[in-house]
Amino acid sequence: MAFLAGCTQYLQPPRESPSASGTFYHVVVRGETLWRIAKRYGVTVGELAAANRLSDAERIETGQRLTVPPARRPVSGFSVEKPAQERESFIWPVEGRVVSVFGLRGAGGINKGIDIEAPRGAEVKASRGGRVSFTHENLPGFGKTIILDHGEGFATVYAYLEEILVNPGQGVDQHQVIARVGAGGRSRASALHFEVRRKQKPQNPFHYLP
Repeated sequence: MAFLAGCTQYLQPPRESPSASGTFYHVVVRGETLWRIAKRYGVTVGELAAANRLSDAERIETGQRLTVPPARRPVSGFSVEKPAQERESFIWPVEGRVVSVFGLRGAGGINKGIDIEAPRGAEVKASRGGRVSFTHENLPGFGKTIILDHGEGFATVYAYLEEILVNPGQGVDQHQVIARVGAGGRSRASALHFEVRRKQKPQNPFHYLP
């Protein structure tokens, strides 16, 4: 997944403005995620969230002005080649209503991801391209589970599954169907448990999803 794409990506002029003190701000446009903005300015999601005092349950909104921590900022007019994986954002693995959010404490402990309500048997898609690093038919608390390794320290977890359609070591593309929604684990109704991890640490998926 670390191969170079044969195309060239051109950076758009940054949507930023300096204050009198030299602090830079970024105005959020429709479709942007905190992860994508952080990548643009060469900072981590945690640094960007901390600089703007964003709680784990908050989502950024169109028109919101974010303080950009000091870092190497993009320069317009230059073309760069990047690995395909770096240009690939995350997508929702299944369509549905979020019934449990990141950090919510329940009978099974603190939710380290989100639970998305969906019909039993609905297709579960890879949120990002990568490789299957783990599968389990009955992981305690999660039932049938898949973990995808996306490189750059990122991984995604898919649990409460009815059926696993991939094998360990298999490469998968973004949007590829990897499983079907079930009702295993701690979920009482049919739902998908989804996590985003960075360097094995759970992240708020809302900071990465469009």
